[in-house]
Amino acid sequence: MLLVEDRTNALRSEIAKAASARTENVDYLRGGLESDIPRLQEAIKAETVEREELGAALQKKAGEELQKLNESVAGDKKSREETEEAMLEMLKDMVGRLNAEIDGERKDRLATEETLLGLLEETCTKLTSATQQI
Repeated sequence: MLLVEDRTNALRSEIAKAASARTENVDYLRGGLESDIPRLQEAIKAETVEREELGAALQKKAGEELQKLNESVAGDKKSREETEEAMLEMLKDMVGRLNAEIDGERKDRLATEETLLGLLEETCTKLTSATQQI
């Protein structure tokens, strides 16, 4: 019976050790969870804030680049409009000069025609009077 009692005591001792080890393990895991979960939550919050800040910075940078692009496009548009206006003014001046030259040529031609017509009439008059004298 002593042997049975020794074995029973040994089994009780092993069961107590196993229960104690399990309790320690549970306490260790509980402590780890209690310390790790808040730390992980803080890390997640920090990463969230960091991502939001990075997103805001990227959005700001994109806005700045878009503004620069808009300004560049506006400058190019203004330059193109100014060039178009200058070319239009040049064309207007050229058309004006050509019209003035054409008018001048027309006046010269009319004056030459009148002179030639006058000479022709004078010649006809002189020929008529010369033929009448013969």
